[in-house]
Amino acid sequence: MLTTNVYWILKFEEMMKWFGLFILFLESCVTHEMVVDKRVELKILKEEIVSVKNEVSNFKKQHIILMDSLSNVKQKLSEKIANDKSRLPYLKFKADSVLIMKCKFAGDIEKDVYNYLNYARTRPKEFCEKFVIPNWNKKNAYENSLVKTMMSLKPMGTLLPNKDLYSSAECHATVSGELGFVGHTRSKNPRTKKICDAIFSGECISYGMDEGLSIVLQLLIDDGVPSLGHRHICFSDGYKEVGISLKKHRRYGINCVLDFQ
Repeated sequence: MLTTNVYWILKFEEMMKWFGLFILFLESCVTHEMVVDKRVELKILKEEIVSVKNEVSNFKKQHIILMDSLSNVKQKLSEKIANDKSRLPYLKFKADSVLIMKCKFAGDIEKDVYNYLNYARTRPKEFCEKFVIPNWNKKNAYENSLVKTMMSLKPMGTLLPNKDLYSSAECHATVSGELGFVGHTRSKNPRTKKICDAIFSGECISYGMDEGLSIVLQLLIDDGVPSLGHRHICFSDGYKEVGISLKKHRRYGINCVLDFQ
């Protein structure tokens, strides 16, 4: 009897084991409906992926358009800033012209020299088109080089009057005129027996011209001066002040001295 009971207990345990395996098998089985559902989900997922890809593609196109638009805005802004910067020297020239007209130690022609020279420095291209090109002698190498220089020259600052530089220029213009001297070497004043002070860093001298524009054009063309020293001085942005004095000259009628610093 005991043996029989043990037998059935063992049988029951074996049956439970197989029953558990059967349950696991059932849990692992996938029905046809589940497969269909999964395929539908997969299809929807693929469609969503395609939609996302299209959105990304559209975003890239919009990004390219936006970057192109931004680039155009930057270019226009840069051009405007560059244009504004190029106008600054001229605007200062207009303001400084008022100061020059109030200068007590400069005469009318000397003030014209200031203004025409500052005009050439602050608006070189415009000055060239207005005053150089209309009378341009294309057979003259000096005039050719001046046109080439001024048409590509960047605007620079104005030159303001300086009383000490004016005194230096006035003394040399007076002594040179009385002696009929030509050049930059300081000579003794026949009356005072003193040599004029030379406090300038650069000096230009015009002979025979009695109008502001003519004086400036003579110095800028610099005909017969291979080094173009006068032109280089007039167009040097390193100079900030100048003294200008116009006096009679024994040989040339007029001489105009410009002392720069």
